[in-house]
Amino acid sequence: MPFITPSFLDLLRDKIAVSDIVGRRVRLIKKGDEFLGLCPFHHEKTPSFTINDSKGFYHCFGCGAHGDIVRYLMEAEKMPFREAVEYLAHRAGIPMPKSSAEEVHLQERRNNLTTIMEEACHFFHMNLFGDIGASARAYLIKRGITSTVARQFRLGYAPSGSALTAHLEAKGFNLKQCQALGLIAEGRDGRGFHDYFYDRVMFPILDRRKKVIGFGGRMMAKGEPKYLNSPETELFHKGDTLYALPHALETMRKTNNTILVEGYMDVIALHSAGFTNAVAPLGTALTEAQIKILWQSTDEPIICFDGDAAGQKASYRALHRALPHLTPGKSLRFVFLPSPFDPDDMIRKKSPEAFRQALAESQSFITTLWQYLLSEHQIDTPERLAKLEEDALHLVNSIQNTITRSYYTKEIKDRLWHLTHQASKRRKTTTKVLPVHSPTPGLLDAKTILAYFVSYPEVASSFLEDIDKMFIPERELADLRQKISSLLLKKPEITSSELKILLEDKDILLLKNELAILEKSSRTLRDVQHELAELLEATRVQTIQAEISSLTQEYLTTGNSEIWERILTLKKEIEKRSESE
Repeated sequence: MPFITPSFLDLLRDKIAVSDIVGRRVRLIKKGDEFLGLCPFHHEKTPSFTINDSKGFYHCFGCGAHGDIVRYLMEAEKMPFREAVEYLAHRAGIPMPKSSAEEVHLQERRNNLTTIMEEACHFFHMNLFGDIGASARAYLIKRGITSTVARQFRLGYAPSGSALTAHLEAKGFNLKQCQALGLIAEGRDGRGFHDYFYDRVMFPILDRRKKVIGFGGRMMAKGEPKYLNSPETELFHKGDTLYALPHALETMRKTNNTILVEGYMDVIALHSAGFTNAVAPLGTALTEAQIKILWQSTDEPIICFDGDAAGQKASYRALHRALPHLTPGKSLRFVFLPSPFDPDDMIRKKSPEAFRQALAESQSFITTLWQYLLSEHQIDTPERLAKLEEDALHLVNSIQNTITRSYYTKEIKDRLWHLTHQASKRRKTTTKVLPVHSPTPGLLDAKTILAYFVSYPEVASSFLEDIDKMFIPERELADLRQKISSLLLKKPEITSSELKILLEDKDILLLKNELAILEKSSRTLRDVQHELAELLEATRVQTIQAEISSLTQEYLTTGNSEIWERILTLKKEIEKRSESE
């Protein structure tokens, strides 16, 4: 990579006026030797943003933003430094500085390695759409991925055997280089090579230039690991890369918004549903480098991992990793999906709107940090409260930026004061009976569960006890639940057709959309058994989580120790359910 000298930057500044670049998105008015407009860095109604082309800088008297043309692109357009310089050089018609002989050699080598990776990607892609990829295509269709989306993300299929090794050798590529790229591996006896990936759906991993630098592979058959990534190579470093970044970058910059999810399928499902700012780490815990990549394009990326216990732990690990690096304006937000949903499930089994609503309810960093601290500490004695304070302030002291650290310290102390002093003032002396709530599904889940019972009564009859325990607040659905339950008890061997005849037209109309979805799908009875069990379990967990949330608010108000004990009991119940899955 050639060194960009100060004189080259000066040349760019001389060739391009700041107002030319800023004027693309800010309406500017000429005022003497300067331009005036509304600041792009903060909301304002009266213009306080000025540009002086002769001096080559912009300045906002409202928020203090100040810099030259390069800084503007980095701050307003969220471009990394080198990308900003390359953009300006192209716009000015000036070639970038030439590389040294050593740099040229290294770039040629890198180009050669990239060519090999591109050829492997093409090989996998052609396999997916050939006869050999039929099972892989069927899997993708089952997951809701169309051929258009598969082509957009350049998905592929790695067959069993050593087909890729033979293909690359036939193309004349150096097999040692292919091995170094993690495409093939040497045989155990040291003789010959075989493919590194086999019988897997392949997800190409691209750099910012949309060049293939690595792969992720999802195993088609049963076995471990289910997902396999390329090893670390000269081109590919997992901790410095985000899946689908080049696909998401434009939306990230335009909206100042990013959604970070756990896996490849989550990203693709979200992009297919219009959330084109979704990216993912590569099978590892979120790294500092990845957080900094997110912050280059977004001020407050949203972390939205899976809704199970493992996803929550991953979110808290991301919180710990980011905490020391928080700076003014740079933070994270968190979304905790209902268990056991992941983003892909939310899109396919609920709706894009349900996921959008979950994003709208994202939590701030400080709220999530406080939630984590309360989940890790009992606070029913002075000693335990002191431990909470000690641990909280220890975490906050890791924040490197002094301004951000001071605000977090104040916020934590305020919350501690409220927890100890305000709660004690309103502490109730009476004992409160805390009921166990019945499972309460939402409207959509209730309809889906009843539709399963109507469409597959031979499976649903084994879940009668579960459905009878449910509390369904919608009167019509509650009545329909009672009718279905009674019919199944009277005639356990009843068929779906018979059940539909015995129900009234208005009952069928209530479940019209849900029944239509089930009729169009090809499910085995085993699939139905599994899906219905998952849906009922998710309803139970959601009910428990809602009760925890309600009790937590009550505890913060009253300080009643019995409420806290109830919260702990419910949390343990969720943990047991997660462990038993």
